[in-house]
Amino acid sequence: MQRFYIVEKEGVLSKNLSQKIKQTLLSENKEIDSKDPQCVITVGGDGTFLHAVHQFKHLRDVVFVGLHTGTLGFFTDYEAEEVDTLIDHLLHQEPIIESTHLLEAKITHDQSVTTLEALNEIRVENIVRTQEISVYINHEMMEVFRGNGLCVSGQAGSTAYNRSLGGAIITPGVDVLQLTEISGIHHKAYQSIGSPLVLSKDAVITFISDNFEGAKIVYDYHVLDLDKVSMVEIKTSTKKVNMARYRPTSYIKRLHCLF
Repeated sequence: MQRFYIVEKEGVLSKNLSQKIKQTLLSENKEIDSKDPQCVITVGGDGTFLHAVHQFKHLRDVVFVGLHTGTLGFFTDYEAEEVDTLIDHLLHQEPIIESTHLLEAKITHDQSVTTLEALNEIRVENIVRTQEISVYINHEMMEVFRGNGLCVSGQAGSTAYNRSLGGAIITPGVDVLQLTEISGIHHKAYQSIGSPLVLSKDAVITFISDNFEGAKIVYDYHVLDLDKVSMVEIKTSTKKVNMARYRPTSYIKRLHCLF
């Protein structure tokens, strides 16, 4: 790794650690590159990691590694007190690259299509009124959902918003999509599947409605209005996020940060 960039969380601790990493790497003749880094180092929590991914996801070969100073550090491998270990690994070790696919959403409105990407989840949500959505799996009608909305996540995002909705946690190596309901209505007049649905990574999930007024599409921390939108199609993206693993970290131990 010759070219690097650091994305840091606000706060004194994160800024001090970021400065230490930067100065040490520069002293070892590494270069800061904000346009085409080979390695992006995040100093913060999972929110900081997501911001870094969205900033650099257009780069095919960039790798990400995180130092944890935030509230939640599921994507980060090093604690704040391990900053010297991280620096040593960056300078002297070759990482194992762990790749995970992004999610992709295509939003159809009028005669145009907008494409969005996310690492954790993409969800359609309406807190103003009950949202009716016709749900298609691989272009085959599955159900008409009524409620606040629906969430689609991959393996990486299964521990995020999906988990708070009662969705399943998916372990690495199981490359799937998961569809979970957000406050679905279930009584004798209206019924939907009512359970998380785990699908092949090659599945295509389509949401169609005559009226998305008041609804939002939330992709990671970004939000867009769905007014005048007729269809949202979600699938696994061809783009990947590459995470640099300099040392083995048990996924079971990662789960400990959730409780």
